[in-house]
Amino acid sequence: MATIGGSTTYATTARPVDVRTFLAEVDDLPSIPETLIRILKVIDDPSSGPADLTRVVRMDAPVMAKVLRLANSPYYSAHADLTDINRCVAVLGYRSVRQVAICITVASSLMSAVENAGGQLDYRELWRHSVVTGAVARHLARLTGYPDPEEAFTAGLLHDLGKFVLEVYAPQTYGRLVRDRHDRGMTMVEVERAAFGFDHAELGAAFAESWRFPPLLVHAFGEHHQPVLGRATSREGRVTALVALADHLANMVDPPRCDLGFDPAAADPARLHESAGLTAAEVDGELPAIREDIERAATFLTL
Repeated sequence: MATIGGSTTYATTARPVDVRTFLAEVDDLPSIPETLIRILKVIDDPSSGPADLTRVVRMDAPVMAKVLRLANSPYYSAHADLTDINRCVAVLGYRSVRQVAICITVASSLMSAVENAGGQLDYRELWRHSVVTGAVARHLARLTGYPDPEEAFTAGLLHDLGKFVLEVYAPQTYGRLVRDRHDRGMTMVEVERAAFGFDHAELGAAFAESWRFPPLLVHAFGEHHQPVLGRATSREGRVTALVALADHLANMVDPPRCDLGFDPAAADPARLHESAGLTAAEVDGELPAIREDIERAATFLTL
């Protein structure tokens, strides 16, 4: 252990490590799932469409089964009779199904890796917070007229990718950092940077980039703790602002049942609302509907 500014840090490396170098040296991280590679290729190809996505999903039976289960959940459909992936795409829409498929493939890989790591952080509760954040981001996206609410859902659901990666890499150390940060008078981001040389947001962005995620999602993962000054106007800025506000609201509206590193004193609610283009009064008026969306999203907890 080392001391920085009079506080104890849990050094994991002998020297500062570039985040991409760090990722390349972590042996236990899962490799990008083949199904996700195919899905992202479909997204990248401007000539592709629903038939291409359907063909990819059909090639992975477990993923297809989960897509069908989620598609029939109250969060997406009132029909509960979607038994074929083609009908899923027709009823829910191409964009909705492809975002669900992305979430399923990423979550399944990371959850399995974290479970095997034997960490002290309650990763199931971290996943619950991720689902809540995704549901809130989707709701806020619709409220603000963001053009692709499902994109906001994916960005919110996967915003804490870096925390899952740190749980795989240094499960014991990371658990201590979460517990000890209050005694050291530092935020979670600050103790992460002191211990690793980067924080979970930077790491999540680098990990997503290595898995060939769309740049917009990479930006949202990496910048959700850095909301812009004033109202966000670019598409990247808007989705990042929505995720940042959703992350804050998720911790306030449906607080995690254990300490996951949330620092309410470090948040600036007024700035978060302004960046997202919403007033606190507007959000307060939506809280009953937001809570309903959170309840409907519970099906994602059993991926």
